Amino acid sequence: MATVDQTMMKVQRLLTGPMNLKIEIQGGTIGVVFTDYSTQINIRVIDWGKAEDGEPRTLVRIVAPLLRGVVPAPALYEYLARETPKLWFGSIAVWDDEKDQGKLSLTLSHTLLGDFLDEEELSSAMYGVLNSADELDDKMQQRFGGKRWTDA
Repeated sequence: MATVDQTMMKVQRLLTGPMNLKIEIQGGTIGVVFTDYSTQINIRVIDWGKAEDGEPRTLVRIVAPLLRGVVPAPALYEYLARETPKLWFGSIAVWDDEKDQGKLSLTLSHTLLGDFLDEEELSSAMYGVLNSADELDDKMQQRFGGKRWTDA
């Protein structure tokens, strides 16, 4: 079991070591930008309380922004209810857009247990989210409007 700081260091080591990626750290978020994708990955390590033996537990949250400035509509919510369960990694979340009042932001995110995280699990989940987000942002923008992360 590990603390948030220990898991954060492990994630950083995996990303910059074996995975050979460039990262940016802002506060408690690790950002990974890929030049050939229309989105990026943000990773946060979250405290998940203590196990029965008192050891700390953590979660690793992998998030890719999809769209900003989307107009709320029943068709959007129906699409999310029907399509999100089909994803191998993650689920789509809807947020009030902080910069565009009355509109929405959408993200694709997936959560892993941080305590037993290894390179293969992190890599598979991260690229699973990234590839899905890269497809979804184009498809959903055509259907529901808004701006992709690269366009915002």
